[in-house]
Amino acid sequence: MVKITRTICREMYATIFERGKHRPVVVSVEPPGLVGFRLKGCRKTYFLPADALYMQALKASVDADRKAKRAERMKKRQVNRKAGKG
Repeated sequence: MVKITRTICREMYATIFERGKHRPVVVSVEPPGLVGFRLKGCRKTYFLPADALYMQALKASVDADRKAKRAERMKKRQVNRKAGKG
């Protein structure tokens, strides 16, 4: 793996509606471990540390797994109630 020594910017397919039009999101990865987000055509960039983004992604994944398991349990309970098992 190569360490980042300069800023890398990429335009995403994701768009956000702002100021009357859909603007693509531009993501930049910067050397000290920062990830920046801005809308194309806008100057303001919002930065987050890479470790914070990792933890946010991990939490979202765990929450999605919990939600899916809970939905599965609820579905199973409904089937059992209809069958007269509980």
